[in-house]
Amino acid sequence: MKRAHNFGVAATGTVLENSQAIDVVKKIKLTGLPEKIHKHTAYIKRMFNTSLEVAKFEGAAIKTVSGIRGQVKKAFGNNGVFRATFEDRIKASDIVFLRAFHTIPIKKFYNPITSLLSVTYMRTIAEIRRSKNLAVPNKKDSHYKPIERVVKRFNPVRVPKALEAELPFKSKTKQVKTNNPARAVVLDKEDKRVADLLGQINLLHKDKTKKRREKVQKQKDAYAVKRRAEEAEADARRQKKRKTFFRREGQNQKTPNVAKD
Repeated sequence: MKRAHNFGVAATGTVLENSQAIDVVKKIKLTGLPEKIHKHTAYIKRMFNTSLEVAKFEGAAIKTVSGIRGQVKKAFGNNGVFRATFEDRIKASDIVFLRAFHTIPIKKFYNPITSLLSVTYMRTIAEIRRSKNLAVPNKKDSHYKPIERVVKRFNPVRVPKALEAELPFKSKTKQVKTNNPARAVVLDKEDKRVADLLGQINLLHKDKTKKRREKVQKQKDAYAVKRRAEEAEADARRQKKRKTFFRREGQNQKTPNVAKD
C-alpha cells in the first residue's frame, strides 16, 4: 500500500544575519555512584574514565536522586574518581547525576550553487522511507520503561539518655500506659436530653456573644467618626487662630516703616 500525499505547505523567510559562530551542542546526562562519604564531601566513581575528563567538568553542578545539590571539585587519581561537595550528607545508595551540554565540532565546508534550478538536494531519511515504502524501525531500547524506585526507610531519631536527662521536662519523651481501651459511649434518654440542653445553651451563648461584639464594634466606629469630626474642627480653629496671629504680626511690622517715611 502506497501513501498518497496531496497536502503541502510552502513557507518563505528572510535572512537576517550571516554568522559563522555556530556551536552545536549535545545534551548529556552522566551518572555516578559514591565511593567514600565524609560529612558533606564524597568521592564519586563511574562517572568519568580519566582525570582529563574530570578536569573538563570542574565546577559543574551535580545532583543526587534525593535532591541534594553539589559541585565537582578535583580529580582523585587517574581512574576517573573525583571529589565533590554537597549541601548535605549523602547516602551510599544515592545516585549522582550531571546534566551538561557537550560541544560537537563541525567540519567546515561549502558548495557554491550557481543556479537553483539545477540543484538536487540530498533526501532525508523520511523521504527515502516514503519512496521505498519502509516502516520506521521499532527498537526495544527506545521504548520507555517503568521506573521502579525502592522506598527508603529512615531509622528513627534516637536521643542519647545523657542528653535527654539535661532536657527540660516538656521536651522529654513520655510513655503513658493505659489499661482501659477506648470504648464507645451510648447515651440513654436522660443523658441525651442533658446533652441537647447544653448544646442549646452553648448556641444561645455564642449568639449573645456575637451580638455583643457587633454592638461594641458599632460603638467603636461611631466614636471614631466623632473623634475625626472633633479633630477636624480643632484643626480648623487652630488654622484660623494662626492666620489671625500672623496677620497681626505683619501689620505691627509695617507700622514703624510707615512712621519713618
